[in-house]
Amino acid sequence: MPGSIGMAQDPGRVFPGKRMTGHLGDVTKTTQNLDIVRIDEARQLLMIRGAVPGSKGGFVTVRAAIKAKPSTAAKGAN
Repeated sequence: MPGSIGMAQDPGRVFPGKRMTGHLGDVTKTTQNLDIVRIDEARQLLMIRGAVPGSKGGFVTVRAAIKAKPSTAAKGAN
């Protein structure tokens, strides 16, 4: 039970954007600089070194890293 979520008779509704419970961590998270240590083709497994976000049994998408090149304006500012 979340407790009180609104007012009494007037306005008699819950305002849009009211912070409530639910969908904690239900976001797509990107983590860079992880290393693929070993590939086991027989069991179709990837061994990854690093902190992989998400709960156990979740889905992980592995793809090549596309990193932004440093801009020339940032080099000239130093």
